Amino acid sequence: MSWYLFLVAYGICFGFQNKSPEWFRESFLKSMLGCSYCTGFHAGWITWLLTWGVTGEIPATGTLGVILSIVSWSFASAVGCYLLDTLSSLWERSNVGEQ
Repeated sequence: MSWYLFLVAYGICFGFQNKSPEWFRESFLKSMLGCSYCTGFHAGWITWLLTWGVTGEIPATGTLGVILSIVSWSFASAVGCYLLDTLSSLWERSNVGEQ
């Protein structure tokens, strides 16, 4: 996954967690949206689908290859979104008193 696609996945994750309407965040998705790892997993397969839709290229061959590709993108996105969310939270807390 390139850095660009990683940032796309994080943008999707961040958008779902912080910019979705209140009714969306208070629905059955509340527990998922509170977890950057969980939301990042779903952002991964959404990014995979967007990439496929834009390029028309499937980054794997055969049914099993496609499934494994989607799952690996999802887990890579989950870990990346969790790490970036944790780092940004630490950075925000360390800079609170510097304003």
